[in-house]
Amino acid sequence: MSAPTLERPAPPPGDRVRSRLLAQFALGARLALGSGREGWGRLLLTAAGVGLGVALLLFTASFPGIVQQRNHRLYVQNDTFEDERAAPSDHSVLVAGADTTYRDRPIRGRVVQPEGQRAALPPGLAAFPGPGRMAVSPALADLLNEPGSRLLRERLPYPVTGTIGPDGLLGPGQYAFVLGGSGLSVDGGAHRITEYGHFSPPKPMDPRLVLLNVVGLMVMLAPVGVFLAAAARFGGERRDRRLAALRLAGADRRMTARLAAGESLVGSVLGLVAGAALFLIGRQLIERLTVAGFSFYASDISPEPLIAVAVALVVPALAVLVTLLAMRRVTVDPLGVVRRSGADKRRLWWRLALLLLGLLVVGAAMALPSGYNPAGDARDDLFNPVQDTRGSLLVSFGVLLMLAAVCTLLPWLVEAVIRRAGGGSLSWQLAVRRLQLGAGPAATAVSGVVVTVAGAIALQTLFLSVSDHFTSQRTPPAAYRYQQSVDFPGAGADAAALAARLGRSPGVAGTLGYAEFYLAGPAGREWDGTVVRVADCAALAELATLSGCRDGDAYLTGPTGGSGQAEPVVVAGSQVRAQYFQGEGEAPAWTVPAITATVPSRLGVSPFGTPRTGGQLLLTPGAVPAGVLRGQPATVLVTMSAGTAEQADQADQADQAEQAEQLITDAMVISPQARTGFPLTFEADHTYLAVKRVLTAGAGLTLLLVSLSLLVGQLERLREQRRILGVLYAFGTRRRVLALSVLWQTAIPMALGLALAAAGGVLMGAVLQYTAGLDFAFDWGSMLTLSGVAAASVLLVTTAGLPLVLRLMRPSGLRHE
Repeated sequence: MSAPTLERPAPPPGDRVRSRLLAQFALGARLALGSGREGWGRLLLTAAGVGLGVALLLFTASFPGIVQQRNHRLYVQNDTFEDERAAPSDHSVLVAGADTTYRDRPIRGRVVQPEGQRAALPPGLAAFPGPGRMAVSPALADLLNEPGSRLLRERLPYPVTGTIGPDGLLGPGQYAFVLGGSGLSVDGGAHRITEYGHFSPPKPMDPRLVLLNVVGLMVMLAPVGVFLAAAARFGGERRDRRLAALRLAGADRRMTARLAAGESLVGSVLGLVAGAALFLIGRQLIERLTVAGFSFYASDISPEPLIAVAVALVVPALAVLVTLLAMRRVTVDPLGVVRRSGADKRRLWWRLALLLLGLLVVGAAMALPSGYNPAGDARDDLFNPVQDTRGSLLVSFGVLLMLAAVCTLLPWLVEAVIRRAGGGSLSWQLAVRRLQLGAGPAATAVSGVVVTVAGAIALQTLFLSVSDHFTSQRTPPAAYRYQQSVDFPGAGADAAALAARLGRSPGVAGTLGYAEFYLAGPAGREWDGTVVRVADCAALAELATLSGCRDGDAYLTGPTGGSGQAEPVVVAGSQVRAQYFQGEGEAPAWTVPAITATVPSRLGVSPFGTPRTGGQLLLTPGAVPAGVLRGQPATVLVTMSAGTAEQADQADQADQAEQAEQLITDAMVISPQARTGFPLTFEADHTYLAVKRVLTAGAGLTLLLVSLSLLVGQLERLREQRRILGVLYAFGTRRRVLALSVLWQTAIPMALGLALAAAGGVLMGAVLQYTAGLDFAFDWGSMLTLSGVAAASVLLVTTAGLPLVLRLMRPSGLRHE
């Protein structure tokens, strides 16, 4: 008796459908991989295009991680004091700031002096540098060794005995040094800590820069979707013949579409691998770049896991979806492949609805209550809800909707204009007729350019207004006798000696030294105290108009230099203390001396601050009790040989920069803690410069992606027109006429697209300026430049496809199986 046969139960209908779909996708992938040299060329081109887009997306997804890692490094380096009254201990160390700038390169400097055997070691160091010796970062070591760094070597003449490791740096390009000290004290401007890594409130980015960042990323990433879609659509004649053969073998139309989607899936997966490889290579190269003082370690650049997974899933899904949608307009028969051109009239209402929805989203962002104005009161410069990060994100989403509206309006505009186009030359008529039969592919080809130009114009408009707040030079209302200042922490009692020593520096025409500090105000208004300046009679005579002066005199000045009596905040004989005291222990109390006279202050002395409403208290050293200047800084005003501000404007810029570097060097030779200020000299904000350069580089990369997208679309359209071109050439049409017709087919949508992009960019730029609370301003020259560059890139890519046009005119192009 035979054994019973066990029959395997049939799978459910749903499982059969899923397995059949997967089998068809897998068969399409196998056909793509085994399609020979031409098929591999198409796959590699698709993978290269998708890889560029994926790499850009991965770098964008790394921004949150970069910010988090940078904040962590800032936290580790933080050496702010824990307690102003902390006593020396076995773990304590004295730290003094010695930051400087050399030829627009910021250099972080610290002077350290351990007070115990187990003193807190600065991060990145294996041991404390000895007194008068320093440890430097690798970037600063290279800068010191450069032949043109003579002044920097004079500024930091200390022997290098160590290297700061990555744990003590914000990035590989950071310039930093740690100098061993021997005579540091809290009264001398140092502070005492027992460990590094104290919490400090994070310094938020300027809200305008947040808006600029978010909008810039949105503008750069918007064309990436267009490019990925174009790269996924790239096909070849061999694939068409293969699909026709499969139809002849019995495959239905749905199966052929799935097979084509499987082929596109292979290209997108290869693109994912290529994009990941480009990301890893670019991440290593980024370590060699420093942008406006910012640099990053490769280990700090890693995409957010969720965003990376989303990219890995969305890109192949986008390739499959685009291919399936494209195959809906393709008829695959056993005798060949025919691409249909639809004649349906495009509707305008939903395209305008996208634009209106974007404006409504921006309006909703304006209606949000800000963190400074939770009640949602009337908008003004102080309470602008867009200054919050969520407001910036909402505005950027509205801009994205408006960009989508501009992109979708282009096909409708092209068809509306072409429908009414008149006669002209033969090449013009051929191009117009071709566009009348189907303007969609031509409009799609330049849609990426339109999105890029519209976004770039909006971004440039926002840049123009934002730059006024970060790059405008402060122009003095009148000429000042002193244009620079040097502060020496804790050296208030030696102000006159420091001024005399600095006055012997090359290029210095005059100096004025004094000690300045604020008195604590009355109860409830401690912050509104009188300004006290202590100097000898010669220095006080430059600050105010004195009738006579002897050591021991005290003067009170009016707040605006007038001769009228100023209302005194302090009264002679009252007990006072310094308001901001950074010395050891408590601020010493002292008695205000008798006021010799009330005198008018002099205008045009220096641009460093203005007196408070109660005037200034000018004291000679004899009027100040011993110990009052303990812990107070010394200020030395400096005038260079250029003299007045008007003369400085006429001097050579290079000479001014060299004089400034020399002054900083001379001051740091006196004390590494010296801080030099140039209020009349333009100093661009480093964060603004970094944002500007990163967005400019991203815009250039986006334009490259768009150009590749245009090339892909151009090759695709020419391949579809091969038989038409062959027939026209066989009937005697000149090659020049056919080549010009191809150029017209791109030039017409391009001209309409650029006009639409200019209008949309101006509208979005005006919206962004209004939401940011900025004045309306438009850079028409930059708009024309952007449009010209975009037009040139389109024409260049189209011209690059002309050799293929000439090849398609051969009689072999008429062959049809």
